Amino acid sequence: MVRRNKILDSEDRYDMTPMIDVVFLLLIYFMFLPLQQEADISIRLPSQTPPSEEISLPNKHIVEIFPNGMVLLNGAMMDDRFSRHLPSLIETLTRLRLSSDRIGDDTILEIQADPDSTHQRSVDVLNAAARAGITKVSFARTF
Repeated sequence: MVRRNKILDSEDRYDMTPMIDVVFLLLIYFMFLPLQQEADISIRLPSQTPPSEEISLPNKHIVEIFPNGMVLLNGAMMDDRFSRHLPSLIETLTRLRLSSDRIGDDTILEIQADPDSTHQRSVDVLNAAARAGITKVSFARTF
């Protein structure tokens, strides 16, 4: 008679059914999670949104000239302070003029020169405005 060992005969069997159920539940959850998130967000796409009131671009731009030769356009530094041709200023003023022309506005340039700045720097800014095609230029008093 052959005796079998109960320990060797008994195989540990794991029931895989609960694990498969959990995997399917997770799969379903993650499949429908993006749909649920998209459904909760109530946004209107730009094509569906009616245009709001018309936003007008500022047509008056301020050029500041400092005693050290630095030139600012609407608060942003333009070119090197030793540059006489001011290519960045010309390019930016041209873009501003073209934008204003597209909507039918005039571009107005106001030059605020420091009393201690050189007159040559003001002439450089005037030349840049002429090259950009801006004809409406005024000087403002600064103290």
